[in-house]
Amino acid sequence: MASFRRRGMALPALLALLSLTSSAHGAQNRSTLRSSFSAYEYDLSPLAVANTRPEKCPPCFNCQLDAFDCGQFGECSAYDGQCKCPPGWAGIDCLTPQCDSLADGDRRRQRDPGQKCDCKDGWGGANCNVCKTDDACVGFPLAGRPLEDGEEINNMTCYKGGVTVFENHQICAVTNRKIIDMLPDRPPEITFSCNQAAASCQFQFWTAQEESFYCALDQCAMGMETGYDSNTTRYSCDSIKCKCVPGRFICGENGSVDISDFLKEEIKGPASFSCKTGQGCQFEEPAMNELIDTMFGDRYITLQCDGGECLHYSQVPGYEPPPKPDNSRFIALSAAGAGLFVIIATAIFWYAGRTRSGDFGGIRLPENETARLMSEHVPASLHFSGISYALGNRTILDSISGTVKPGQLMAIMGASGAGKSTFLDILARKNKRGVVSGRTLVNGREVADEDFKKMMGFVDQEDTLMSTLTVYETVLYSALLRLPREMSLEAKKFRTLETMHELGILAIKDSRIGDSGRRSISGGEKRRVSIACELVTSPSILFLDEPTSGLDAYNALSVVSSLVTLARNYNRTVVFTIHQPRSNIVSLFDRLLVLAQGKMIYSGDADKCGEYLEAIGHPCPPGFNIADYLIDLTMHASMEPRSLESPPTELSTSEATNVNDEERGFNGGSTSGHSKTSSSTEETELQPRASSVAGSASGYVRKKTSQLLQAISPNALSGEGPLAPRLQALVDSFADSDINASLKEEIADVASTANAPQSASNQLPDAALETSITRGRKRASWGTQFRILSGRAFKNLYRDPALLAAHYIAAVLVALMSGFFFHHLSNDIAGFQNRLGFFFFTLALFGFSCLSSLSLFANERLLFMRERANGYYSPLTYFASKVLFDILPLRVVPPLVYGGIVYGLIGLVPEVATFWKFILVLVLFNLTTASVILLLSIAFASTSVASLVGTLIMLFNLLFAGLLINRQTLGKRWEWLNVCSFFHAAYEALAVNELRYLQLRETKYGVDIDVPAAAILSTFGLQSQSFWWPDIALLGIFFGSFTIISYLILHFYVREKR
Repeated sequence: MASFRRRGMALPALLALLSLTSSAHGAQNRSTLRSSFSAYEYDLSPLAVANTRPEKCPPCFNCQLDAFDCGQFGECSAYDGQCKCPPGWAGIDCLTPQCDSLADGDRRRQRDPGQKCDCKDGWGGANCNVCKTDDACVGFPLAGRPLEDGEEINNMTCYKGGVTVFENHQICAVTNRKIIDMLPDRPPEITFSCNQAAASCQFQFWTAQEESFYCALDQCAMGMETGYDSNTTRYSCDSIKCKCVPGRFICGENGSVDISDFLKEEIKGPASFSCKTGQGCQFEEPAMNELIDTMFGDRYITLQCDGGECLHYSQVPGYEPPPKPDNSRFIALSAAGAGLFVIIATAIFWYAGRTRSGDFGGIRLPENETARLMSEHVPASLHFSGISYALGNRTILDSISGTVKPGQLMAIMGASGAGKSTFLDILARKNKRGVVSGRTLVNGREVADEDFKKMMGFVDQEDTLMSTLTVYETVLYSALLRLPREMSLEAKKFRTLETMHELGILAIKDSRIGDSGRRSISGGEKRRVSIACELVTSPSILFLDEPTSGLDAYNALSVVSSLVTLARNYNRTVVFTIHQPRSNIVSLFDRLLVLAQGKMIYSGDADKCGEYLEAIGHPCPPGFNIADYLIDLTMHASMEPRSLESPPTELSTSEATNVNDEERGFNGGSTSGHSKTSSSTEETELQPRASSVAGSASGYVRKKTSQLLQAISPNALSGEGPLAPRLQALVDSFADSDINASLKEEIADVASTANAPQSASNQLPDAALETSITRGRKRASWGTQFRILSGRAFKNLYRDPALLAAHYIAAVLVALMSGFFFHHLSNDIAGFQNRLGFFFFTLALFGFSCLSSLSLFANERLLFMRERANGYYSPLTYFASKVLFDILPLRVVPPLVYGGIVYGLIGLVPEVATFWKFILVLVLFNLTTASVILLLSIAFASTSVASLVGTLIMLFNLLFAGLLINRQTLGKRWEWLNVCSFFHAAYEALAVNELRYLQLRETKYGVDIDVPAAAILSTFGLQSQSFWWPDIALLGIFFGSFTIISYLILHFYVREKR
């Protein structure tokens, strides 16, 4: 600051000296030429040594060198080292003013040294940058665009309001009295220009039209403040940098004061330039203000300015084009109506699908139904004989027999691929693709499939439950859908709670089922929920396919214990498959049936199996789990070659010993999980004989090769080849056993007893007849099914709201984004293009967003097939509930939200009827697209394939929508492709609805063009009379057709096939 004071004290002395001596003024004129080279007075000795130019010739200009720079802070080109000067400046260093007019552009004449500019008519300022009349702006480039040869822009005006629209220029006279008094013959002036796009300004200080110093102001905010009787324009800039023109006034002229260091070090900003009506202008900067205050007694530099900017009349601030018809009130009411509809629909959906509490404490079972629940249960024994199943040329099951009575558990065991699940499906009368033979008796009578399914329940190996429902809701829905319609709601709820209590899951009734990503209940609890869904109908016979699969030992025991309680305490007949249970689970079995390669190894009482094995020479070792032993026994027997050409005599003596000694045999290799090969077996198989080591190895290789070839032979694959000798021996042993004989005798006795006269005392009840009498009433009506399934579908939707919320949020965000980019569409060619682009973008948005619905049915496909097979509901009621309460919330509400937001934002035709037509097209198009996606999700079990086909369909429809390919260029032969495109119907309807009566007005470089939008529509191949027919009608036809086809595929194609 001390240096600033010293420089400030020297300034008035210089001004006094210049005001009193005329010689100083002459000296200034004589120094004009010398000052233009002052910038080159540097020590450039390396250049001088290398150059042979004359001694007084200055070096070549290159602004990339430190010795040179560009005046007015112009841009220095890195390509040629030359300066790019701002408007009004020229010369190699941008320090020479230009004359003529700003409209002349690059053709402007440079000012001669020591002379003043003679500006063209209508232009003024030190460098002729300020327009004064409207005529001066004729032919001025529009918004800075250079004119082409012969081109002229009309309707231009000289805007003198002071607000910068694009680039404003002002010439200002300094009005500080002290400064004027000190420079009577050298009037000080300031030129001030600003660029709106760059947010920057330039400031030059002149005396006698000679520039002394210049400044660049950056990060500028520009605006106008309007008052009652005056306006104020203000330019506020965060930073400023200034620089002297060497050898000029107060910048070293004649060796006088040089404020270069002050400008460079002290003038930093912020700076402001403001003008007020009737009060002139002022320029302020903290360091500059302090200098002015100290030296001249003013707070800042005061100015009187005259500015101007050439603009098209439509660009003048405050100019407003003729307004569109204002129907915003009606649009707001329409949008509010759409929002009200959404709120009401959401409330209805919530009410229909809400979780009702209070069921557990308020159930009061009517007295006339108290005893009915258990009395409707009919105990049923199951006897089957000669059950066989063939698929093509392959025999899967062969002559399986057995019996199980009420209160008993029958376990069907065997290794993987033994035929357990297939046999259970046949017992449960599931639809099989192959040929089934044999006889099944229920209480000694043959029962039709339809009657049999009324008295049995089936639990699949995989739990197919809806993850968003609670345990209570899951079981209750099964009861509501499957129990008789005459049964009261209170009785169904009571039955639900009773069943949950029987299985020990009442404590988790409020827990959600959950899935792999959001665990809630354990695997064992989930398995018991699946059992409860079947048990709630009080079946006489319950079939379960591997109920312990995927569970740990504790949960497996818990599930089997629940089945034991169910069978013995509630007199049910339970039949299930199980792979390899541990010993404490095996001890709970009443009946046991063992399979191996579709053959029956054992069928009888579970506790007699050990005695039977000992009787046939295969005793179970003490302490060994008999289930593990049976699996290992059958697998070892199955591993022998089937071919008769490889007799067991080829086995070594040690191997034969191991077969007879099962305990040693279990230590050998096994494919059933016991794959540790004992050292004794390996030593026996690979032990060299005394005769020849090579011969032994060769025989071993031949034996293994023979086994491999037999395993992959066609006979082996078809199952028609003979069994392995040891496995055949096991089958024959049971066929000849007393247990099998007594089993056949029991089945025959039961059949004969059932056919005995009615008066016989030992007559078994007819389970089918009893069930039809006690439970033969109809199940839930279609209306009840629809109501229950609708509530379940909506619960699933709003309890897993990610997809629903994503669609709603996307509709809002994309509407706002579209409103931002398409804001205030104009009635010109650009507006026409933007409208068509907006319609195309909107249809693409809703079209491809519908692909998210592929998973809605795909995730429930298996659940639907299982529930349909178990008689939960009709496919029609499921489909209707899926469409109304799953598709509609995702396909009707988003277009309403999107259309209500975006319509007014972008400025489409503000008419109520046009608005609702716009909404109608969006909703119909979204429903049509959703019906196509629903069709694909039903028709294709693979979501990936459905997604690919759906994408191809969308792209095909987009191609023929009407924007990418002109309809007229297709020719008559291919016009039907447009008719088949639902994108085309929606696109044409939107375009016709908006543009049919629109008049386009285009003003381009003074030429006014008025074109009816309908004429351009016809050029695009869009027909202006096609809104209702065929466009809207086609959308309705597409939606109805795809929906009907989807249902037909669901009804006839999506079935459980085993």
